[in-house]
Amino acid sequence: MERASINAGAEISPIASYTLSAQDIEQLIQERSGFVRAEIAEKICRDYNSGALTTSEREVATDIFRLLIRDAEVRVRKILALALKDSLSVPHDIIMNMAGDALEVAAPVLEYSPVLSEQDLMQMVAATREVGRLMAISRRATISKPLAHALVESGENRVIESLIMNRGAALSDTTLSVLLDQYRRQEGILEALVYRGGLPYGFAEKLFHHVSQNLRKQLTKRYRISPAQAEVMAHAARETATLQFLSPWMSQQDIAELVQEMAASKRLSTSVLIRSLCIGDLRFFEAALASMAGIPISNARILLLDPGPLGFRALYDSAHLPPEYFPAVQVMLRIAQEETSYGDARDSDYCQRMIERITAEGHDKRIAHMTSLLSMVGRAVHDSRTLH
Repeated sequence: MERASINAGAEISPIASYTLSAQDIEQLIQERSGFVRAEIAEKICRDYNSGALTTSEREVATDIFRLLIRDAEVRVRKILALALKDSLSVPHDIIMNMAGDALEVAAPVLEYSPVLSEQDLMQMVAATREVGRLMAISRRATISKPLAHALVESGENRVIESLIMNRGAALSDTTLSVLLDQYRRQEGILEALVYRGGLPYGFAEKLFHHVSQNLRKQLTKRYRISPAQAEVMAHAARETATLQFLSPWMSQQDIAELVQEMAASKRLSTSVLIRSLCIGDLRFFEAALASMAGIPISNARILLLDPGPLGFRALYDSAHLPPEYFPAVQVMLRIAQEETSYGDARDSDYCQRMIERITAEGHDKRIAHMTSLLSMVGRAVHDSRTLH
């Protein structure tokens, strides 16, 4: 073939029509105009991607790429990145170099390049907190569960929202739990989860408790949650929100006033009483029972601490609580007293400990309605971190 020189302003023939020499490459690098070098780079990439080059011509082209990734002009490197971002055959070292370049060069490669391996991407996520780079990775056509979890652990809200909205991103149950545990107050992330769709039904139910009324309508529609079920879930969400006001430093008088206010507004229900037991808040539990039974809190505590079989039974009956739930509630109360030193100290895994003890001791199989109460404890597992 006839050898062609690369000169500034000259018409560049397709690379497949000639063989480039070392001198041609040197002229390309010495070309002072970044615009011309960018134009040359784009034409070489186009021919490289066409598949029309011979093996030797492709080798020459990759040599040129290795020179151009060190070009002083960002414009040239960006053109190279945009042209090679979809290539399956471009050498790994070239793609890795561009992935570590300035963001405008790296972004196309991070978002599209099939040459980047799972390990490459995991290492990049671990090595940077630059939002632009993480955003580019979060938009990839497919994202594995481990990579998605790593992006969530970056803690960047914009990145997490982008990831959730990417239907090609696989989200594990663990990742979904982290999202709900750590970002339940981030409206943008909750909204992204609602509109993502395809969530496990159980997770959608838990999500329902934490989103606005408008988003609840979306969840109800998308997951065909019945109006009756939605009302039950909304009621549970309101009760959980009430318990979130309770804090270890609140006085007994503060809690008593809260209980009286709830009683006056007819919000002091059996379910909120049991929810307080689920999270081990015995101060609220005893104040609520005292209010329902119409006795002083000090008297209620004496009855709760009675080691015999009569004290708590008398208090329970005086509070007009459902008799069929008494055996299950009695077991939960005993475990709560043992696990929390009567509410004074609660470990972060208290709810999980409650579940483990109930199942280990076989109460879930022996005692009526224990399974129903266990489901309430299970929901509390996801709420306990923010309650105290």
